[in-house]
Amino acid sequence: MEIWTLDMCCIRNTYLSKMHPCKFRSAAHNYLMWTRFSIRYLFCRHYCKSHMPLVLPKMDSDVFSNFFPYFFIRPVISQECEKLIAELFVPRLVSPSTGFKIQQDHRQRRFSFECSVHEPLSTFFSHLISSINGQYLRGKTISTTDSVYLASKANLVYKNTDGSTTSALFSSDKTLGDCFLSESSYNAVNKTCQMLLQIRFHMHNDHEKTTLLSYTVHRNPAHIIQCRLNTVPMVGCPVVPLIEAENICLENSEFSWFVGQSNKWSEKPCHKGFLFIPTEDHIGLSIQLRIRVRDTKGIDGVPYGTGKFFDPYGEPIKCKSTVLKAPNQVFHQRRYDWIENNQLDSQHLRVVSYNILAEMYAGSDFARTNLFKHCPENFISSAYRLPLILRELCSYQSDFICLQEVDRWVYDKYLVHTLKFCRNMDGIFLAKRAVLSDLNDPTKVKTDVEKEKGEGCAIFYSRTRFELVSKCGLPSIIHYASTVPFLSAMLDKFNSTTSICATAKHSFSEEDTETHIQKSLSQCLITGVFREKSATSQSLLLIVSNAHLYFHPSASQIRTIQAFTVRHYLSELAMCYKQSDNKPIPIVFCGDINQSPDSDVFTALTQGNECSSHEKITYQPIFESAYANNSPEFTNWVPGFHAVLDVILYNADSDLRCTHALPIGSLKEIKELLIQLIKEDNQAQMLDLNELGLPNAYFPSDHIALVADFSWDSLKPTSI
Repeated sequence: MEIWTLDMCCIRNTYLSKMHPCKFRSAAHNYLMWTRFSIRYLFCRHYCKSHMPLVLPKMDSDVFSNFFPYFFIRPVISQECEKLIAELFVPRLVSPSTGFKIQQDHRQRRFSFECSVHEPLSTFFSHLISSINGQYLRGKTISTTDSVYLASKANLVYKNTDGSTTSALFSSDKTLGDCFLSESSYNAVNKTCQMLLQIRFHMHNDHEKTTLLSYTVHRNPAHIIQCRLNTVPMVGCPVVPLIEAENICLENSEFSWFVGQSNKWSEKPCHKGFLFIPTEDHIGLSIQLRIRVRDTKGIDGVPYGTGKFFDPYGEPIKCKSTVLKAPNQVFHQRRYDWIENNQLDSQHLRVVSYNILAEMYAGSDFARTNLFKHCPENFISSAYRLPLILRELCSYQSDFICLQEVDRWVYDKYLVHTLKFCRNMDGIFLAKRAVLSDLNDPTKVKTDVEKEKGEGCAIFYSRTRFELVSKCGLPSIIHYASTVPFLSAMLDKFNSTTSICATAKHSFSEEDTETHIQKSLSQCLITGVFREKSATSQSLLLIVSNAHLYFHPSASQIRTIQAFTVRHYLSELAMCYKQSDNKPIPIVFCGDINQSPDSDVFTALTQGNECSSHEKITYQPIFESAYANNSPEFTNWVPGFHAVLDVILYNADSDLRCTHALPIGSLKEIKELLIQLIKEDNQAQMLDLNELGLPNAYFPSDHIALVADFSWDSLKPTSI
């Protein structure tokens, strides 16, 4: 009587399959026979249920071993409607030439559904089962002799902490949103139990054989939306994947790199890790990356791509360019060699200041046709410049890196990850304010201090040596100046076209004054207060600040106001973190001030003047340049212009002392070196040697990085 415990449709299929076609005498006869059979079935089913113990079908647990046990749920919010994406992998059935039979196969078929959150759960389950069986059968007709498992039922259960399971009782009108996305359901599951999706399979010709697949319902899994290898791979330079992802933990994820011919790849990766640095052996070869994504808990996420079959590493990400030999950066290599031969001890720290030339400027039509027309387009692109910049930043082995003109996407996608994995550094970023066209007058501009521009300033610090106590700064330097009386008075004088502290009038016309004031509202000051981690320092604090002052050649007065503002802000901040021994807290200021050291801007930064004497500030830092004893001839060079625009300043009245600053050399030396490299690389015919400048094939920015080493007396061990 065991057969009567099975589903009625199975009995009907068995009955009809045993009838020979010749026995079908008429439609009426067939209907009569089936009616009799159905009555017998109903009677036996009632009898078995009332008088006989239920005989459960045997579980064939070995049929689907080693499957991927997650049912992923991802909400998708669009303007049209709310949707969710459900994905799972089901072991694949193989149809050998000898018949349609189940075989052990490691491949698992991807099933992906995009559904409305309002779709009933029962409708989704029906769709799920029909999709699985439809994929398995693929239009084939099966007979009673075929051994094939078909999905027959899906349901949700809760797995309790003791390992037991209870049915998840959802009414038929419950939607996918109610079951999977509602906060009440989600919180209950996370706190007390796990939600499982169970799919039961039965063998077509032997209904006693069933198997059950249990999938853990995983909401908001780690998921890569897009991944590209956009930069030019060069020997010795980091190759960094550009990843757009959700809920991913890069530290827990696995990154496997392969090199080879475009149609021939090794089965074993040549490197594992987030970054890959090609060697000379890889020149001319292609690169591909495979990623096994995981979240912060180490749980596997959705395999990357849209591949039909399960692979924990997903689809490979291929780089369009083959590995190239890196340019001969003689200038930079000399710096790297010096650093390797002069390692710092724990009583010293190294600071870098570098304007890396934002892509939003380098890629503009104006820049390519005017400022940087000397540079071939393939060398001005971020795909070429970024690998060189990343190698340079990692090679300086610094404790602090202050960067200007940092595209937000470069910070998020490249700098943060590269410096974290290469140097164990973390960063803080502050964007400039957005300059917008005035809606009332398109010929004018207006800065919205609440909105961000696409680039700004960043500070990176060594997590090994320092911890961030406070991230602070000024989103708009000029906006802050308008709130400080003596600085506001300077702005008023500037607006009325009078002189600033007895200096000459500004040289741009009066009708342009408001435009420049609006644009200068964009500049920001990013600042961090850091604590040194060593056991000997206890609570040693250090302030590091970074800015990029207004650029216009005729706006030195605006930059002077910005310089006074920076100095005033840092003075007040130093008082907030006054040390117990009354020693001045060390301050390091880096930046592109767009003015030379012999200017009023530089003087305002380093010394101040009587304009601030009326302010009740008890501490006025005495700033000195780290390059005071080795002043460079230039830090910025484009055809027709060169100047020292970049600074690393520190308050010399603290216990910081600059012990060394990496030299830059004269402009003549750099020109001669550049011409030599161009000739060695047979580029002389393509370039005008009389119109040289930065950037170029060997220098990735129009600025040179400043690198300074400091001793910190407070880090010296105290004698007993």
